[in-house]
Amino acid sequence: MHALAPWLPGLEVRPVPLDGVAGLTTFDRVFQMDIDQPVAIDPQAPSPPFDSLTLWLHQQPAQSRLFLEESRAFAKSVYHIEDWSDSCSLQPHHPERSRQNRRRVVIHPTAGTPERYWSAARFLELARRLTRVGYDVAFVVEERDAQTWRQAAQGQPFTVNYFESLQELGAFIHESGYFVGNDSGVGHLASALGVPTVTISHRPRNMNRWRPQWAPGIIVPHVWLPLRAWRRKYWRLAVTVGAVERSLRRLQKMETGNDRPDETLSTGLAGATAD
Repeated sequence: MHALAPWLPGLEVRPVPLDGVAGLTTFDRVFQMDIDQPVAIDPQAPSPPFDSLTLWLHQQPAQSRLFLEESRAFAKSVYHIEDWSDSCSLQPHHPERSRQNRRRVVIHPTAGTPERYWSAARFLELARRLTRVGYDVAFVVEERDAQTWRQAAQGQPFTVNYFESLQELGAFIHESGYFVGNDSGVGHLASALGVPTVTISHRPRNMNRWRPQWAPGIIVPHVWLPLRAWRRKYWRLAVTVGAVERSLRRLQKMETGNDRPDETLSTGLAGATAD
């Protein structure tokens, strides 16, 4: 959030203190989702007083609800907050550019950990299919991955992009029509900026709770596998390119409220869903 501080007017946003808990002693109270990140705190001897959403949830009856709903319940129970909005309130410098490139689909093919990566070959095949039906496909990657993906994209009708800052990445996504990616923070950023998301997850049921929730979004369904061990080992094979395409087309229908996909964007997809 410190990297996006200019997009949060009215809030004071500081970087995480390098000296851990010692850097928090000037505050009256500290809230983190977890007890160990971004600052490791001893819950038995917190100083200053410390609240954790995760610890609070462990004390509540198990419920099936979205993360934002859990945040609302926590805020009401612990901080007695009744006046609640689930708006993210990010304000890019050029709000008028929101989704101005409706044909651009941003693909983020990596994630925080390798076990969450889908197949690089299938991401490339997805990009080829989408460009054939009129989309402008743009991959976004970290600097360490840029050279590998640019080599893979040589001669292909799509681009691979690396941005120096989170603001530059956010501005690029903010101006795009759709976002497709693994379970990662970039998908949540896209959703917070109002860009509809298609999320590929190794644990789709669990992801229903943690999915990007600010803009319309879909979790790509898997081909059914009978055993949990098989699902963990072969989940990449259970997510087909066709399933991702169909999810994108369904997302368009959700946006327009029409029974038929948006003619300007989806005409070619109907014939391009073979797995």
